[in-house]
Amino acid sequence: GDNGVLIRANTPAGLFYGVQTLLQLLPPQIYSQKPAGFEMILPQVEITDRPRYAYRGMHLDPCRHFFTVETTKNYIDYLAYHKLNKFHWHLTEDQGWRIEIKKYPKLTSVGSKRKRTMILDHNTSWKDGKYDTIPVEGFYTQEQIREIVQYAKERFIEVIPEIEMPGHSTAALASYPQLSCTGGPFEVLDRPGVTPDVYCAGNDSVFTFLKDVIDEVVELFPSKYIHIGGDECPKERWKNCEKCQRRMKEEGLENEHELQSWFITEMEKYINSKGRTIIGWSEIMEGGIAPNAILQSWLGVEAGVEAARQKHRVIMSPYQYLYFDGIYVDKAHRKMEPFGQTYCWTNSRKVYSFEPTPDTIPAEYQPYFIGAEATMWSEYIKTPEHLEYMLMPRVSALAEICWTERELKDYDDFADRMNKQYFRYDNLGVNYRIPPPVMPDTLIVGAEEMITIDNPTVATTVMYRTGNARDAVYTGPFSLHSDTVLYSWAINSGGRKSSIVKTVVRLKK
Repeated sequence: GDNGVLIRANTPAGLFYGVQTLLQLLPPQIYSQKPAGFEMILPQVEITDRPRYAYRGMHLDPCRHFFTVETTKNYIDYLAYHKLNKFHWHLTEDQGWRIEIKKYPKLTSVGSKRKRTMILDHNTSWKDGKYDTIPVEGFYTQEQIREIVQYAKERFIEVIPEIEMPGHSTAALASYPQLSCTGGPFEVLDRPGVTPDVYCAGNDSVFTFLKDVIDEVVELFPSKYIHIGGDECPKERWKNCEKCQRRMKEEGLENEHELQSWFITEMEKYINSKGRTIIGWSEIMEGGIAPNAILQSWLGVEAGVEAARQKHRVIMSPYQYLYFDGIYVDKAHRKMEPFGQTYCWTNSRKVYSFEPTPDTIPAEYQPYFIGAEATMWSEYIKTPEHLEYMLMPRVSALAEICWTERELKDYDDFADRMNKQYFRYDNLGVNYRIPPPVMPDTLIVGAEEMITIDNPTVATTVMYRTGNARDAVYTGPFSLHSDTVLYSWAINSGGRKSSIVKTVVRLKK
């Protein structure tokens, strides 16, 4: 009626999303931990809504840098506010093993710790080979994992664990070197990148080990999906390993790519026998995709298109659009931003422009595209604050490409609605990225020409300074009487700044 709210849905999840929509119709203060008194007038509307894709995901990597249970729960809350329903938790990696496995205690007593990490920042690169002396450690006990799975379930989010194989396995090999081709010894990796030592595909004990791990994983995670990684697995150790070469002969495999496919198919049979489905990255296409696998396409869209043509379900995560460890600006402007991955920069506009079902695919294959997921790798992300900065506002654009039908997508309309969203972020107290003013690198103006600075949001105030002058609040167009450098930035209600935009201003001669 005129004075009530009715939310109807076919499922409990639908009711939950209806409540999120209701919250978005209320004043942003509703998101505050300590809301002060304010008037609530609801618009009288009728909303009929359903998501475009069944799979709306966000990934997190606590291996490169560890995130506490509390930070992980906050992250899950941010996904829930955005009606995302899959949390892909990357729990094993070269740089750390983060899940307690009772049968193999060394995975955490040895594999969850490293002494140091390579320093990477605006002034230091891989080539410098500099390391800090800060130990990184941490893992989730089985009890903590159950707690997080339950926390996510209450928010209608399915937690999908990732146990990497056959590559990205140095932490496991440091714990149990006999699982490798060479016998080690190994140390938990202290730099990003790929390393040649991987699980030995010719060694039966590797499969015993991985199946034992899967036995404990399926007890902890009710998800119907288990992610097995499958990406970036160098084949050089296999080429020089007698056991691997013997395996290839016995199984009639032509090359090491087929050996990888055989390895993943062996594990798939076991995981399927537990009533679960595997997900793997683009590279599981190499040598032939396992029979029932879902493909997560990160190396562009090609692997996804190929998998769909072979009638496999596909999750789209192309790094050019959906790698949120990438910075928000192109390489030329990288020093404006906190340090991050530069090869995969992306911003909200770029995320919003991504179409999870490719145009080029014939209609019969379109249903195989089940949704999209953005990734959050943590080589460059060490703190909860930086994590929030990299997530928001891009996660709002991700939510919309997963939810909204193609013909209803409209970036200008989205940007307009984001104005309200920044106030919600302010009330949540999150360290979101404040968009900087939109200004060119150089500006050539006539003597009397006025300079305008575009404020990116209604939630911010623009500040500027020229040359050595004081900081000033931008209130409207102004003129300059000499060549100068103009610095501009936006601040939110709490006084937090965006990155600073530098514009070289030259007067027409």
